[in-house]
Amino acid sequence: MKKVLVLVAAAVGAVYARRKVEQQRSEKDLHAATSRMSSSPKPAGGGAWAEATDRPT
Repeated sequence: MKKVLVLVAAAVGAVYARRKVEQQRSEKDLHAATSRMSSSPKPAGGGAWAEATDRPT
């Protein structure tokens, strides 16, 4: 009987750990997606150096 309880407890623990890892992964993916959306676009033309020197890079 004790072996069965240990197996059940191990199975429940494994399911809990798996769900926790999946939740953390989805939160990480969501954070990465929102940070990509909120980042400002890079200037298209060489950046600050090209703007300061009026020469294309």
